[in-house]
Amino acid sequence: NFPIKSLVILGSGGHTTEMLEMIKNLDQEVYSPLIYVIAATDETSEPRVRAGGGIFPSSIFYIPRSREVGQSYVSSVLSTIWAFLFGLWLVGKTRPNLVLCNGPGTCLPIALAALFYRILGLCEGNLVFVESFCRVESLSLTGRLLYPLADMFVIHWSELQEKYPLSCTTSIFVPNEAKAKLN
Repeated sequence: NFPIKSLVILGSGGHTTEMLEMIKNLDQEVYSPLIYVIAATDETSEPRVRAGGGIFPSSIFYIPRSREVGQSYVSSVLSTIWAFLFGLWLVGKTRPNLVLCNGPGTCLPIALAALFYRILGLCEGNLVFVESFCRVESLSLTGRLLYPLADMFVIHWSELQEKYPLSCTTSIFVPNEAKAKLN
């Protein structure tokens, strides 16, 4: 069914770069509204979006991080619970048809909240996880956690598909000129 209400989770740094590259050619009549989720402490993603680094969203929400870089695992238990509760509120408010994420830990509470609402029959919440391009031989922690739960799990390297047969491969980060040389 169209349009597809889409929740896109941006990480900071490379995750945002990859996600903006992935979605830059989305048909805005099909994937609408497009809602971005950014970690509350991420100071780089929103300026990049506003500077034209991708499709401009219908709205932007900020979510607490489950765990900051360098945060102890003990204290991250409470921050993860808080992020999940916030994720429940956000997914309940937006009721997305699609959740698109590519590996930042920020996506975990949103993905789990979407699955929770889907089990209850309150939203479609199809989960598409695209592993980071830099993951050649192993999955990220978020990837390992979401692999059995994602409706579609996308990787970039055949080495990973041998280990994770339910995944599918893509070459979206390979420029068209390079694709032509490979064929």
